[in-house]
Amino acid sequence: MFGIDLNVAAFAPALVLLIVAAMGTIWSLFEEEGRFMAMLALIGVVMSALFNLQLLLEGNASGEYLSSFGFKYLADAPALGFNFVILIGTALAVLIAYDYLERTELDHPEYYPLILLSACGAMVMVAAGDLITLVLGLEIMSLAVYVLSAWRQNARESEEAGMKYFLLGAFASAFLIYGIALMYGATGSFSYGAIAAALQADGFSNVLYASLGGMMILAGLGFKVAFAPFHQWAPDVYTGAPTSVTAFMSVVVKAAAFAALLRIASSFFASLPPVLSQVLVVLIVMTLVIGNLGALLQQGLKRMLAYSAVAHAGYLGMAVLAAGTSGTKAAVWYLTAYALMNAGAFAVLSLMTDKNDYGDALERFAGLGRTRPGLAAALTIFLLSLAGIPLFAGFVGKILVFQAAISAGYIGLAVLGILTSIVAVVYYIRPIAYMYFRDSEYQAPDTKSRATGVAIALAAIATVALGIFPGWWYGLIDAGKSIIAGF
Repeated sequence: MFGIDLNVAAFAPALVLLIVAAMGTIWSLFEEEGRFMAMLALIGVVMSALFNLQLLLEGNASGEYLSSFGFKYLADAPALGFNFVILIGTALAVLIAYDYLERTELDHPEYYPLILLSACGAMVMVAAGDLITLVLGLEIMSLAVYVLSAWRQNARESEEAGMKYFLLGAFASAFLIYGIALMYGATGSFSYGAIAAALQADGFSNVLYASLGGMMILAGLGFKVAFAPFHQWAPDVYTGAPTSVTAFMSVVVKAAAFAALLRIASSFFASLPPVLSQVLVVLIVMTLVIGNLGALLQQGLKRMLAYSAVAHAGYLGMAVLAAGTSGTKAAVWYLTAYALMNAGAFAVLSLMTDKNDYGDALERFAGLGRTRPGLAAALTIFLLSLAGIPLFAGFVGKILVFQAAISAGYIGLAVLGILTSIVAVVYYIRPIAYMYFRDSEYQAPDTKSRATGVAIALAAIATVALGIFPGWWYGLIDAGKSIIAGF
């Protein structure tokens, strides 16, 4: 049509989310209650997952994956793999929000269409085969999250979170777009493959402009993944946004940004001067140190998890350095585990706070092991997994990224990652000590939610299963054709 390579099947998973979001937006004009929309959103996520699975199985069987718009949108193995991470995070966020929004008097039907639109934008990011498609996906994802961050309209913290995220996000987008302009000026193309070919061509003379463009692209995506020093937004936004939004943001936004960064790194970053890799190493070192030390100083669980998210960005950064080899596989595995354990931790937190989202201080968790043993056990699983303790998914994820860094020659960085992981054990163990070894001075809220309970149970079971039996996930990743080969 009009000379455009339009293969609808390639972007069917994202299209399903877009259609359901549009239906939900129309529904919100006639209905003020959002529970029906929550069910519709879950149906959309399941349908999207089925389309995604079909594309993955067909691609593995034939060895050929679909694309659309002249290879600007790629439904290849990496994109489909990261799509599952996005869908897992979206489904858990919807389950958490189902009762949470009504309890906190934030239940408006527009909420779920915005969640689906953001997830749709995230899918476009991971499937982007050129820089223009990347920007489109980024903005679709980000604009919806800006609104969701300020969803609690009468709370100063939520308004501050939305404004801070919007302003800093606008600056990050400006850096990204200016970097894209420089890269286009240097290479004459927006396509990843064409950029790599231009950089490798004999007589290429625009090295300076291409390097500056690469650094600005790295800075723009570094904001979304919360690399230090671009992490300043994370603690305040994670704390001020509604807990259900934070659960979504911490998983889906991070997964999409890292998927985009991995694809770019494996496509043309290696063809740029080594200074770009050196800058990335410095960012990872700063992220590991600042994230872990910052989390160590926090007295609130929500803010501690925000700095924890910064630290985990540093561990995932090691996989970016090894993109194209074992790094890609490690990143998919790590992000899957991270989606489960992080969303699970925020799901527990959503049941511990009051209707104004207050009550995440560590003292509030004292004695929880006796008053609400089920919640305490689930939170213990998630925190131990985040700390990288053996027999949980987080341990396997960290082993994979450390191995990827070592195989890429970054032994010192892997050692730093191990040392900071030891520091992380301290602040992850602290809430567990409060729950089981301190007497409660507060009455733990008796908040119950069947939907949130389902989310917590599924996340906890999967976190343990991935840690004890990591081989079955390897089988899914390697089925037919390695995800690494997709890059």
